[in-house]
Amino acid sequence: MKKLIGALALAAMVATSAFAEVSFGAWLCTLPTLIGSDGDGIKGGGISNPWGWASRPARMDINWTSDDGKAGMIMGLYCNQNGSSMSFGGSDAQELWIKPIDQIKIHVGQMDNFAGTMGGVTYGSWNWLRPNTGVDGFWGENMTFSKLNDAGIGLQIFPVEALQIFASLPLTAVSKGEDNVLGRMDKVFGKGKIGAAYTIDGIGTIKAQFLGQYDKKDANASTVAKGNIYTVKDGIYTDLGGGTTAEMANAELAVKKGDADSWGYATDAIPATPASTKYGTFEAAFDLTGIDKLFATVGFAFTATDNSKDNNMKIALGGSYGITEAFKLAADFALNIPGDSDKKPTASFGVGLDYALTDALGLTADVRMLMPFDTDNAGSKLSFLVGAQYAVGSNASLGLGFQAVVGLSDKSGAGNLKVVNAATVDNEVKKFIFAVPVRASIWF
Repeated sequence: MKKLIGALALAAMVATSAFAEVSFGAWLCTLPTLIGSDGDGIKGGGISNPWGWASRPARMDINWTSDDGKAGMIMGLYCNQNGSSMSFGGSDAQELWIKPIDQIKIHVGQMDNFAGTMGGVTYGSWNWLRPNTGVDGFWGENMTFSKLNDAGIGLQIFPVEALQIFASLPLTAVSKGEDNVLGRMDKVFGKGKIGAAYTIDGIGTIKAQFLGQYDKKDANASTVAKGNIYTVKDGIYTDLGGGTTAEMANAELAVKKGDADSWGYATDAIPATPASTKYGTFEAAFDLTGIDKLFATVGFAFTATDNSKDNNMKIALGGSYGITEAFKLAADFALNIPGDSDKKPTASFGVGLDYALTDALGLTADVRMLMPFDTDNAGSKLSFLVGAQYAVGSNASLGLGFQAVVGLSDKSGAGNLKVVNAATVDNEVKKFIFAVPVRASIWF
């Protein structure tokens, strides 16, 4: 019976392929860490991906396009290793698309950079275990211009050859047993995104977009004492008392009944807050692509709220240059300027290189630094990578690296080196951790 089902499925695929283009592919990269140090001695490591989370040793991406190019589908499936067990899931892109006319393309589903406008520069540690040594974490791909990855509906309009206008709206899918999922207008249209990109032939691309992030919170007049259980409803905190099992049960019941959005335990006192409204973030960027062997990108972002103290501004730039056929240099810089004058700016920078020793063997290295402009430089940290990779045939590579983070002020600073995360000994976070990962990657 299984053979019959398989044969029928194969026949259906072959029949469909006669009228459409179907492609299969995948890119996989997993990093088993052999040994490392959490700051409290040498330890055995773990296994992860460059972006963290569970290791992903298997994946399949499927793209289908109709013969006339008017419709298509993107689907991705993957297998994650969670502990010692495996689980299946869907990739970041699960969508269908339709082109009613050549100038308009409509996307429906889980979209991942559907407009193709994401901006940034990636090198070095981005392709290994990513440390948390950049402004707002590790920017990388979205450093100068954020990708659109809503679940809902997206639109691309091409009024002339070099111009693209794009927009998206987040739409919630109906769950089993629900009658409707209609939300408030601000929950849908307040979180919509719109932008445009214009390509100047032989020079580069100018991009701008507004990312709707509408969020209105009422004033929270009450405080929550340290060590107490609390609930949150529409941004308003309610202190339930001293963290007993009974208060925890009451908090869980409130969430279950819909009387609260969430609950938690106050490890520190939570102060009262005024009413606030966040509108969204405006971004603008330029990618320079017209110079041989050089790529450069610069971006600006401004978060708009009704309180000037929350209007943060970010500036980022990066690039790469092929000095020779064998030697490539890359660098980036980012600066975050808070709207609150009582808070200090934070900057990050990095530089990396790739050098091909032979057609199959290459070396890679980078150094990155996060620098809050405090008087005592609290929170500053530095990371570095030294690694080598060897191409195995035309569809695989193996690598071995040494990565470290220096100057940690908290455990989160280790980033995806969490496979050997920073240890706290005698209430002090250790200042140096390292990992020795193997990098296994295949693509087809």
